Amino acid sequence: MKIAVATCNRADYSKLAPVLRGLKQDTTFQVSIVVMGSHLIDDYGNTYRFIERDGNQIDSMLHTLVRGETEGAMVESMGLAMIKLPDILNRLQPDIVMVHGDRFDAMSVAISAAVMNVRVLHLEGGEVSGTIDDVIRHSITKLAHYHICCTKGARLRIESMCEDSSRVLLAGCPAYDELIHTDVSKYHEAFERWLPNHVGTKNFIICVYHPVTTAIAESIQHFGLLLDALVHFDVRTVILFPNVDAGSKELVRCIRLRNLENHEKISCYKHVPFSEFVYLMGNCGLMIGNSSAGIRESNVFGTAVINIGTRQRGRQSGANVVHVKNPTSAEDLLWHIRSQFGKVYPRDYIYGDGRAVERIVKFIKEIDCDSPVEKSFNFDRNSSGLRAPSKASFGAEFPLSRQAHSLQLALAVDLGGSFIRVALVDDRGNIERMRRTEMVDCPDERIAIIVRMANDLLENKRDLVVGVGVSTGGRVNSETGEILFATKVLSGWGGVALKTRLQEQLGLPCYVENDGNCAALAEVHFGSHKMEDMVVLHFGTGIGGGIIQDGCLLNGSSYSAGEFGHIVVCFDDGPDCMCGNSGCVEAYAGGWALNKLAKEMELSSNWRKEGADDQKPVTPGQPNKPTYLTDLASDGVDYAVQHINRAVRAVASALLTIYSSYNPPVAILAGPLAPVYFDGVKNKLEERSAILGRNFTLLQSDMTEMSLKGAATLVLNNPSRAVPQNAIV
Repeated sequence: MKIAVATCNRADYSKLAPVLRGLKQDTTFQVSIVVMGSHLIDDYGNTYRFIERDGNQIDSMLHTLVRGETEGAMVESMGLAMIKLPDILNRLQPDIVMVHGDRFDAMSVAISAAVMNVRVLHLEGGEVSGTIDDVIRHSITKLAHYHICCTKGARLRIESMCEDSSRVLLAGCPAYDELIHTDVSKYHEAFERWLPNHVGTKNFIICVYHPVTTAIAESIQHFGLLLDALVHFDVRTVILFPNVDAGSKELVRCIRLRNLENHEKISCYKHVPFSEFVYLMGNCGLMIGNSSAGIRESNVFGTAVINIGTRQRGRQSGANVVHVKNPTSAEDLLWHIRSQFGKVYPRDYIYGDGRAVERIVKFIKEIDCDSPVEKSFNFDRNSSGLRAPSKASFGAEFPLSRQAHSLQLALAVDLGGSFIRVALVDDRGNIERMRRTEMVDCPDERIAIIVRMANDLLENKRDLVVGVGVSTGGRVNSETGEILFATKVLSGWGGVALKTRLQEQLGLPCYVENDGNCAALAEVHFGSHKMEDMVVLHFGTGIGGGIIQDGCLLNGSSYSAGEFGHIVVCFDDGPDCMCGNSGCVEAYAGGWALNKLAKEMELSSNWRKEGADDQKPVTPGQPNKPTYLTDLASDGVDYAVQHINRAVRAVASALLTIYSSYNPPVAILAGPLAPVYFDGVKNKLEERSAILGRNFTLLQSDMTEMSLKGAATLVLNNPSRAVPQNAIV
């Protein structure tokens, strides 16, 4: 199989280089390298030399860049490339042409190859970063026959553009294959080359700022303010020259007008090889600018980052990134620099797990190059007008969201109706240590208890903890981490900004989710029933649940999806529920409801077994446990049997409603009270088999500690950590 890999600049080569090495190690492939764009320009470092230094033979060099660094020059460069590329493609006769990202040079390659009936494979499509880059990236997606992406969000965007999901691979970022395994403590050689007059680690700044082609004047203004702030901050700084986009000349002029190339504490470079740049990035006290490296790669090392302006605004970013959307003065930026400089954040692997190349090689080997070169599209749309989600894509077997190192831990918090629990959970779902105390009524006291138990667990473990995941009752805005509504079980909990308060007090990124949703996430990631589409009902003090669709959690338009405990099964004379309504299934089958019934039995004479004259003795305190009523039912106490049967009917009725609404192939009953109801509910549903059909299965989870493990997945398996708009400064 002949593959032509086109590289246009220093940035795309850093992602293509690991793939090149993987392809060259497999005798299936004949790899040729086409070098063009800024690689061949002296002002941008003649970076083709670093491609050759890596042991690669360059098959074609195309001088395609029209100088001028204006929008018109970019268009002329594309045209010049398309004049030259047909000769190259005719000579190489590749089966596949590989392009990366969102550069105008790459778009020229994609257009030429597509028109010449050569398969186009696009690396790292589906992302959102703002400016003209999005337009170019998505245009290449439409030209490409095959797609390799880094995140689930990117995959879904590609599929929403009607691309065939069977031709989309969720692989992760190839650069992570090397980043994750780089020991940045071995920085000495890189420091000697790029940081003359050696400085200590975490004591210097890296600045990488590129022009924003859709707002050139504004980006020049921002860069000027940034340079003034850096000069005033007065620490060792490495500035990399901008890329070749329109406006880059003006940015270089900003550097030279301030004579920064001769500044005693500032070093300016046209290019630093990525293999050496990672040692600078992993050891700097701050990375500032608007480079994608600050968003995508820096989090692997926990490096503090300030992203300026609208470039990169749509990319998923970690807790290490502070976004300053529109700086108004150098003093404004200086304040943010002082706040971020020297901070160290937990390592975070949003864009990969170190196994991208092996997936990419496997994916390419399975491409049938003997079949006709023709794109396939999926125009199937659901009632909302969105493309129906795929059942799976090629990369679904690789759980990208898992952390790369088994030593990574999550601090998991469970706020149930009866207890507050905090635990350390690893990426296999094992609970390493746990603290527990009884629930209290005061919201502030709850948070103080969480912080106290968390700090106890974090002692000697903080470096291994990635973040905090919280499972809590109530309706939760999972983006802001605010409790929108809570029942009387968690009094005073509504309106609490839990994420913000815990992040401030623990100094770790925090994610908050409803406890029923956490149970569903635990089942998906750690349970024995790993399925792309299912619903989970969790029976504890209350009844919660979660909906998994296409492997992702469904939150709903107002974060109410999966609130199965509050499905109303009786509109007339139903028991009162903690939510304020009556007739909810939770009021029949929740743990607190069984407690209430047991207490009522204690005060009544309804203790007689059916057909027996003796009364069952009462042990003080037992009616406070939900299992007490179920034990009485098992012993044949008529009143208890009636209530358990009524609860079973309520749960079965709710499940029929869920099935009619979502039509899931599987429903899983989970939690400590699931065994009480499972057999009875299954029998009731079998009586309605005509409604359910043959493709529905009811299962029982065998997992324990689902809330804690689900809370851990919010951190360890988080597929999308996009910065909320209200978090942008």
